[in-house]
Amino acid sequence: MSNLFVFGLAGAIAIGSLTACGGNGNNFSMPANDSTKVESDVPSPIASAPVITPTKPAPVNLPDLQIKELEPFKHPLGIVTMEVPKGWNLIDGSQAGELLLTWNEQGERATISVNVFAPPNAVPEERLRDTFATIIKGMYGNQADFEMRSPVPEASGNVVIEWSSTIDVGNSKVKFQASSKLQRLNNKFVIFTFGAIAPKFPELKDYFFRIANGKVVNGDIAIP
Repeated sequence: MSNLFVFGLAGAIAIGSLTACGGNGNNFSMPANDSTKVESDVPSPIASAPVITPTKPAPVNLPDLQIKELEPFKHPLGIVTMEVPKGWNLIDGSQAGELLLTWNEQGERATISVNVFAPPNAVPEERLRDTFATIIKGMYGNQADFEMRSPVPEASGNVVIEWSSTIDVGNSKVKFQASSKLQRLNNKFVIFTFGAIAPKFPELKDYFFRIANGKVVNGDIAIP
């Protein structure tokens, strides 16, 4: 069965650095050769990384993976407002100083997540790509067949990293593709990730982009 694991970023934070995320299991995102060079002085990701595993094996005969409908979601404190796939399972992995919300498809063949936290120190613009690469490696780098493309800066100042891994679905090993985007918002980092098994990823991209473009994060609200 597929074991989709979702990792958080924030948590125990040392001044001047982000501590590494840990976890076991499979990861997901887009294929790529990792040509990223991360220097030793780049802050490493933050500790936390709750691991999400299914309470029981996913059925082998799953329905076709598709998103039929989106429904509104609003965080109780108003930190995040967005549309999410109807019928997907919400897992709240938030902890002190970190908001981590993940929605998994019933067969764990697709996922979206939003993670909001304040880094312990300011990250210069020229270090943002390397810092994000280090975070993604810390979150997902231990997954089977993990590959990551070089960070791509957008005109908006956001940074996108596409990555991939292998997950188990039924008795088969399937490639999982995903994309993670880093956005600065006031003093916070917002990381939005979406992914799905490779055969279905192109079909779901429009929904993922709609969710990503429609989400609203209130950077003025403190994360408890």
